[in-house]
Formats: sequence, C-alpha cells, structure tokens
Amino acid sequence: MKKLFIFSSLLFFISGIAQEKPYVATISAKDSLKIVTYRTKLSQYVNPIPDSAFFYGRKIKAMAISLNYGKGIADADYLLGACFKRIQENDSAIWYFKNSLALSETLDYDIGKGRSYNNLGRTYYLQGKMDSSIVVSKKAIASIKKRGAVEEMIIADSHTALATAYSRKNDMNNAIMHLLKVDSMHQNSALRPDVIAAAYQNLGNIYLELEEFPSAIEQFHKANEQFTKLPEGASQFYKNTTNVYLGNAYLQTEKLAEADSLLSNSYSYFKKAEDPRLVAEIASFLGQLELKKNNPAKAETYFIESFTTHKNNNRPLEAAQGALEIAKLELSKNQAEKALFFIEQANSLNLDTQNSKLRQELLLYKAQAFSQKGNYQEAYKFSNQAKKLQDSLQKVQSAEKIKEIEAIYETESKDREIKLLISQNELAEQQKTNQRNLLLAGLGVTTLLGLFFFFQYRNRQKTHKKLQELDKAKSTFFANISHEFRTPLSLIKGPIEDQLEQPSLKGNQRKNLLSAQRNTQRLEGLVEQLLALSKLESGAMKLQVQPTNLDSFLRAQTESFQYIASGKNNKYTVALQPINETYWVDQDILEKVCFNLLGNAFKYSPDEATIHVTSVIREGILKFTVQNTGVWLTEKEQNDIFIRFYQTRTNNPGSGIGLALTKELVHLHKGNVAVTSSEEKGVLFEVSIPVSEGIYSTEEKLNPQLYTTASEFTESITIIETESSTPEDAPLLLLVEDSKEIRDYVASIFESTYTVLTATNGKEGFEAAQKHIPDIIISDVMMPVADGFELTKNCKEDALTSHIPILLLTAKNEITDQLEGLGIGADAYLTKPFSSKLLKARIKNLLENRRKLQERFSHDIILKTQEITITSADEQFLERLQNVMDKELTNCEFSASVFCDAMSVSRMQLHRKLKALTGYSTTEFIRSQRLKLAKQLIEQEKISISEVGYTVGFNDPSYFSKCFKQEFGQSPTDFLKKG
Repeated sequence: MKKLFIFSSLLFFISGIAQEKPYVATISAKDSLKIVTYRTKLSQYVNPIPDSAFFYGRKIKAMAISLNYGKGIADADYLLGACFKRIQENDSAIWYFKNSLALSETLDYDIGKGRSYNNLGRTYYLQGKMDSSIVVSKKAIASIKKRGAVEEMIIADSHTALATAYSRKNDMNNAIMHLLKVDSMHQNSALRPDVIAAAYQNLGNIYLELEEFPSAIEQFHKANEQFTKLPEGASQFYKNTTNVYLGNAYLQTEKLAEADSLLSNSYSYFKKAEDPRLVAEIASFLGQLELKKNNPAKAETYFIESFTTHKNNNRPLEAAQGALEIAKLELSKNQAEKALFFIEQANSLNLDTQNSKLRQELLLYKAQAFSQKGNYQEAYKFSNQAKKLQDSLQKVQSAEKIKEIEAIYETESKDREIKLLISQNELAEQQKTNQRNLLLAGLGVTTLLGLFFFFQYRNRQKTHKKLQELDKAKSTFFANISHEFRTPLSLIKGPIEDQLEQPSLKGNQRKNLLSAQRNTQRLEGLVEQLLALSKLESGAMKLQVQPTNLDSFLRAQTESFQYIASGKNNKYTVALQPINETYWVDQDILEKVCFNLLGNAFKYSPDEATIHVTSVIREGILKFTVQNTGVWLTEKEQNDIFIRFYQTRTNNPGSGIGLALTKELVHLHKGNVAVTSSEEKGVLFEVSIPVSEGIYSTEEKLNPQLYTTASEFTESITIIETESSTPEDAPLLLLVEDSKEIRDYVASIFESTYTVLTATNGKEGFEAAQKHIPDIIISDVMMPVADGFELTKNCKEDALTSHIPILLLTAKNEITDQLEGLGIGADAYLTKPFSSKLLKARIKNLLENRRKLQERFSHDIILKTQEITITSADEQFLERLQNVMDKELTNCEFSASVFCDAMSVSRMQLHRKLKALTGYSTTEFIRSQRLKLAKQLIEQEKISISEVGYTVGFNDPSYFSKCFKQEFGQSPTDFLKKG
C-alpha cells in the first residue's frame, strides 16, 4: 500500500508539470469512453477493496494526466481517496480528497468540489472529528448550489453526512432535520437507492438511540428494500450493515432469536470482509445478547473485542461505550477496582466527543463502584453529579423534542401544500380562489390565536414581575419600619432600666417603671413577630442551625417564666430530659417557639392553674410539649388556632399572630406542631423538630464564627471591675451615630467615666479617629455619607487607627449583617434596642482586653508583629516602629520629636498609638526600650557599665544608673553582681 501511495504521489507531481499549460475542457468520445469503462470496473469493487480497484484508479489518473484533462485528474483523485477511505486509511484518503478539491476549485468544477467536500466530511467523521465533518459537509451543499448546478445525489449524501455527525454530537434535532430533507428530496424525485437507503439507515439509528424501537425497525426495513435494488455485491454488503442495527433493535425489544440470527450472520460476514469498525459494533451487540442469555463470560469476551478494536481504530465514542459495558459487567461481579479502571478509560475517550448522556452514565456507575468499595462519600459526590447532569439533559431533550415536533409538523405542512397544489391544477379557477381564501382565513385565525396567547403570556409575566416587586417592597418596608421602631424603643427602654437601678425609687414609682418596661418588651416582641412573618412570606428567612447544648438552652428558656408563675400562683413544673450531647437547632427559631407557647400558656391560664413542660429526644427528633390547665379548646378552635389573627374570644388580649408564627417557624425547621385539648386535661401543644446534623444542608448551617456557646444561655453579664479613672485619665470614647437622641443617650451612659467625642456619620467619625486616636469606638451602621461598615473598614486599614476596638450598635440584626461587620474587623456587635448594662459590659471587656495586650508587650524589648493577632495595618505600623528603633535607639539625640518625624505622625497621634499598644507615653517608651537594651548588654558582660549607658543613648552615667534602678529595682552594678 505504501508503494501505491508513492506511485500516486508521483502521478500528482507529473500532473503538476502538466499544469504548466491550461487544462482542456473536453476530450474525445473514444478517450471519454475508455475512462468511463475504467471507472465502471472500479465501482464494481465494494467490499473488500482489492488492488484491482486501485489499479483502475491509477489508470484513470494516468490517462487524464496524459490528456491534460483537468476534471479527469480531479475525479481520479476523488476515486482513489474513496478507495483509501473504504479500507480506513483515512490520512491517505484526506490527502487525495484535498488534491481533488484544490484542482476542482482551480477549474471552478462545482460537482468536483461538492464530491470532495462530501467525502472529506465523511472521512473526518470516521476520525471522530465531528465539528470538521459538519463544516465541510455544509460546504459540499453550498458548493453544489453556488452556480445553480443541481446534483441532488451529492446534496442528499451531504445531508446524510451532516445528520450522522450531529447524531454523534447528541444533537438529534439537527440530525433528524437533515434526514427528513433527504426523504423530502426522494419524494419529489427518486434518489439513487444507496443514497436514500443510507438516509433511512441513519434515521433508524437515531430512533434506536431515542429508544423508539418500532420506528427504528421500520426505517431499517425501508433501507434494506432500497439496498436490494443495488448490484449483488453491493447489496449484500449494505444489507449486512443494516442488519447489524436491525439486530440491535430486536435485541432491545427482547426478540433474542431474531437478533441472534441477524447479528451472528453479519459478524461472520464482516470478519471475513476484514471490516474492524463493524466487527467491533457487532461484538458489542453480541455481548449484550449473551448477557441476556445469561452467559457473562462470553459477553465479556465480546465487549473486550469491541472496546479494543474501536480504540485501535480511533473511534473514541464507540470505544468509550465498550469500556462502559465492561465496567458494568465488572460491577455485576463485585469487581469495583476493575470497573473503575474501565470507567476512567471511557472518561478519557469521551473527552474528544463530549457526549453528555455517556458522561452521565459514567458518573452513575462510578458512584456505584465507590459504593461497592464502601467509600460512600465519593459515591454520593458522583451520584449527585450524575443527577444534576441528568436534570440538565432532560431539559435539553425536552426542548429538542419540541423542536423535533415542529420540524415534523413543518415537513408535513409542506407535503400537504404540495398535494394541495396538485389538486389545484385539476380544479377550476373558482375552486382555487376558494381554497386560497380558506387558507388565508386559517392563517388569520392562527395569527389571532397566536396574538391572544402572546398577550396573555406577556400579561402573566408583567403580573408576576409586579408581584415580585411588591414582595420586595414589602420586605424593604418592614425592614425599614423595624429600624425606625427600634430606635425609639432604645430611647424608652434604656432610660427606664437606668431609673430602675436607682435605690431611691418609691413603691409606686418602681411599679410604674416596671409596667413601662414590660410594655416596652411587649412592643419589641410584636415588632419582632411582624418582621418574622414578613420574612417568612417573602422567603427571606433562612434556616441557620448550629450545634447546641439543648439541656442548657431549654432550661434557660423555661426558667425565665418562673417569676410569672410565682406572681400568678401557678404550679409550674419542668421535666426536661438530661442531654449531654449537642444537637443541631436554629436557636432563634426555637427561642421564638418556646416564648410563644409558654407565653400563651401563662397568658390564658387562670391563677393557680398548672403549666407543665417536657422535652425528650427520640431517634433524632426533639419533642417539646407545653400543657396548661384551667382552659380548653373546642374541636373547631383546635383546627383554627394556627390561623393568622384568629382569636378564640374577641375580647382576648393579644394580636393573634403568635401561634401562626410558631407554626410557620416550626415548618421552616422541618418539624410539626400539633394541639390537643379536653376539659379535664386542658390544652397541650406538642412540637416535633429534627435535631440531627445530617438532616440539614451546608446552606442551612450557621457560620461557625457566630456559634453561641452553652454558657451564654445561663450566665449573667459579667462586668469587669476596674478602678474609677480620674477625669484627666479617663479613656477617650468616640461615638458615631446619626440620631441625636441615641447619641445623647449613649453619651449620658458613659459621661461620668469616659471622655466622649461624637460624630454624625462614618466620614466624620474616621476623621475624628485619625485626629484624636480614641481608646474605643461605638458606631451605628445605617448612616448617611458613610455607614458603619465603611467606617470599620477604613479604621482597620489605617495604621494609626487599626488597633482601636470597634463596637457596632445597630437595628440591623440579620446574620448576614453581623457576618459582614465581623468580616471587616468589627470587635463586637450589639442590636437595638439594647441594655445599657450590656453595652457597658461590652465596652469594659474590650478595653480590658486591650489593657492586657499592653501588659503583654510592655516587657518586650520591642513589639514583635508576628506575635500579635491584629490587622495588617497594625503590623505595618509596628514594622515601621521596629525599623526606627533599630536605627535611632542608641542615638543620644533621639528624642520624642525626632521619633514623631521619623514615624511621620504628630506627637499626640504617636503618643496615643503607643499608649494604646504598650501603655507608655512616647518619652517613656524610648527610655524603656533603651533600659531594656542596656539590661541585655550588661547580661552579656562584654563592655563596662559606663560604656553600656553611652551605647544605649545616655550622656550621663549617673542619670543612667538612676533610671536603671527605677526601672529594675537595683543599680546596674548590683544587677551585674547578681547575674
């Protein structure tokens, strides 16, 4: 075969020499007859291709070259390429087709170009290059039509080639469309049997892929009817080809005897014909047949033959499918490792074809293999990927099915139009007019219906959009109104709590203030309930579970009602199951549920009634019950009690939203709430909520930074006691708040123990922080110009202010808001309305943490940035400080003013920054660092004490000794002796 290729190349070189003079357009009848004879003899060799076929191809080319007949040379190259394609030497085939194409383009030979493009497309298909096949097949159709030349056979064959390539890319809609075009051409003017039969065969394969087996079998029979019309050798070859796919269709419909007969005969035929591609395909079908006949060993032999042959012949999709069949067989034998090996082989081969359906199957069986190995985590991962891919494929297939129906409808409409035109030719002119009018009327009705449905659809879209906008506006309104409510509530609640702490209050005064406090808390609860209902309706409320010590949590919720029970002389019993483990719950939801159920129980129970609370966990379900005696509900009331705004009596206190909210919150937590009642036992509410971690997805779990510890449920606020500071040494507090009332109230809380600076927005606050370097900052979040988040970000990124603790005080209590604030560096977060005692405690604790940090580093030679868990801005400042100390510390002229210039800050700014980090003023810091360096030098005993003083920047040895004794409690000499 190599000699043949060299000989053909030599002929092509000779043809190049011949091109020095223009090609002749025609040749004599005698020469033309001789070429036709050679071509007829060549065409008789269908399968296998013997050397005789190549001999006649070379004869045609040699003769065309000798006659300088350009079209003959192009045709000879095309015929030789077709011979190479038939024996699957695709590279040689492509070389000849490209030669034929180049010469055809030079001669403007449309049919030659069409044939060359068409066969190039088919050869690219055999190489698995589907995109290239589609491109050149489209060029084949375009080149035939370019000058109006009608060569229907090439056009039809190109449509079939396009359909084959599209089906390999799993684009069945386009594939069917092109095959229906071929069928339409055949109906108008009968095509050559092999051309139309190829279309029927490909259409049958697509129906087979779509599992429409009766339609597939019908198309295969239609193909065989056409192949019967061919000469004996060709007919036998093509019918055996069709029988391969017909046998597969019978196999899928459980007609095993018919399938066995067809597949076995075809297998023997193509084995003899040495056609590896078809042998491999048949081997795959025979393997499936043997599986159905319960012969797995024989099936495996066929599958391995199919996989190996396809892989060796560069057919990646078919090889991948063969590997998948082997993997499935290995899985049935519990050979997971072998199955995974073949799945990976299939994955690698599928990279070239990107067949989504095959990829979904591979993911599914990969999950099954990992499940057999006991690796359920990996099994779940791949199973989930397969499910997602299947969902996306189903959506695509649904869309394609609609397009397919439309295409079929279009074809059928065209067929009806053709029949109508034939009938119109036979009828009178009046009948034609009537039919045209009828058609126009039908189109008018269709248009009107289309417009009706279009406007209906558009109106629905508009309505849906308006509803979404309304929901968004409603959620925004509730969020804003909540913020507006919380600000005055803070101004009411805070002063009331402050007044209640006064020991000089009289009985009636205290009673009135306690009443005001209770009503403030009630109003706060109503605002929270309304906001929670709004969030539930709009879908804004998300489940946020976290690990919780339920024993501590539930005891904290139930103990808060002991005071109410004693006030009403109720018998209040709590029987909670002791729980040592942690379980997963949304603490905010469970707290609201407990509060509503217990609050209702005490509210509607008469004095001396019994309220009994229980909790138990069984099989991962928390069952929490609240029972109260003294009242009971009718059957109708039990059915209606969870309806929003429903009240059993019109004169009952309350708003009627507590139980409705409770039910929706429990359902959000994937649980249930039920009520039972009788006159003897009273009313019993039972809440069931799953508390196992596996029930909840990652999105339903709270960020670990916001976890609440068990101690926070039961322990009271601890305020760190420190000595009262004199006004001169009072810490400097910067308060940033746009509301004057809140600003004045918070300032009044701290005015006796802090020096308070104020600002009205984040921009002013940052400027004040840079100028005054406060000890702590309290800031609102929602402010004009710049909000609290921007203030926090600016302060934490600035070297002068990065160390300052920041507490965000706001009505925005969403978890996402807290995460945003903490994420940009806020040290604490407190929501309005707030307790003044809690605010004082938070501030004192933040300052105490800063004081401990000062003590920690006051003993170091110099601040070590790597030991401080602070921001990068602090690290940059300390690095600059370290560089200045290393350079200037031993300079006797190094003073506070030089220090400020070196750090590029004012003296006050440096003083407050150093005071915050180390507890020293600027001058004290320089002296402290010099003395600590001196201490190190003395310990090394390398130079005298007087030299140590001069070395670290002291001009006077006696002053150095005095300072050393003040710092370390002994003179340098005594320190050296003890050392």
